[in-house]
Amino acid sequence: MTRYETIAGLGDDFMKFIARGLFPVHLLDWKVLYEGYLTERRLQHLQGKNHKTNAAKAVADRYNISERSMFKVIGFMEG
Repeated sequence: MTRYETIAGLGDDFMKFIARGLFPVHLLDWKVLYEGYLTERRLQHLQGKNHKTNAAKAVADRYNISERSMFKVIGFMEG
């Protein structure tokens, strides 16, 4: 089970943990970024493209972050 699956499985409890300071707030941002990445991967797959790098670059550009930061998020969530 990946970290993303664990976080997603918490549902509303995830927000409660953040509100109580048990999880850092940046995890919520990372969750949004990773979900954007997953959506972009699905869209590119439907177009016959299946490149992790292109999907990460597209999301990084959309959210105005570096590609390196995006890969850090992906690595964390898939770990």
